[in-house]
Amino acid sequence: MLITHDTPSLGYKRQLAKRFDRASHSYDAYAGFQKIVLERLLAKLPVETADTVLDLGTGTGQALGYLSGRLTPKNCVALDLSQQMLAVASDRFSSLQNTHYVCADAEQLPFQVASFDLIFSSLAIQWCLSPERLFDQLYHVLKPGGCVVFSTLLEGSMPEISQAWSSIDDKAHVHQYMKAKSLFDCVENGRLRLLSSECANVPMWFDSPEKAIHSLKKVGASLISSDESKTLPPSAWKHFLREYEKQRSEQGIPLSYQVAFVVAQKPMYVQE
Repeated sequence: MLITHDTPSLGYKRQLAKRFDRASHSYDAYAGFQKIVLERLLAKLPVETADTVLDLGTGTGQALGYLSGRLTPKNCVALDLSQQMLAVASDRFSSLQNTHYVCADAEQLPFQVASFDLIFSSLAIQWCLSPERLFDQLYHVLKPGGCVVFSTLLEGSMPEISQAWSSIDDKAHVHQYMKAKSLFDCVENGRLRLLSSECANVPMWFDSPEKAIHSLKKVGASLISSDESKTLPPSAWKHFLREYEKQRSEQGIPLSYQVAFVVAQKPMYVQE
């Protein structure tokens, strides 16, 4: 069952949804990094069963089969901002029982208070505009004693791209991610208790700068906005590729990420 809810009238969120809509059919073929992070995050699940599960930012549903098979939930909700991503996920897992697909914004969750035993989210929350609002939302929809298990990108991700652009201009061509301490503070300020946290560098390697950038675009993580791409001269792009090529090693062209893996819990006894 596919349910749609309106998202806030924010140009950023509309652009984001369109980007991931366009990437929905190429995502899985280029999501090597996302799969590595997902496997590490799944290994950190703190429970063996959960009656109600929310897969926040489900994308093409890479985690759905595992969550449903291991946790055997009575009700599983796959939520994403992209309707096309949800369509791919629902087609892939059409045989899953008690799974519902909801198109909505993580910062405006359309669920009642204390709806879920577990919230799982891999590499999705970095796209939120307000981490404070996000964790407030997660707190309210978690049941007392429920857990949120998530991964997200941190400051220092994709330094190779920042370095290559630095000789061309002083613009931020890479999404600005949170510092680890700021992230953990947001979790705790959101009234969630940190059970575990880990920060890790995850490097990827490509045959060429073009393939590294192509891999980002094919999963919806475009570096340059549509407006900026219209004004960027071809010479600047060629200069960027030459600078990026200088970072080649024996393993290839590097593209590395700083990733946080977090498990947090809503206290058992709370006052809403």
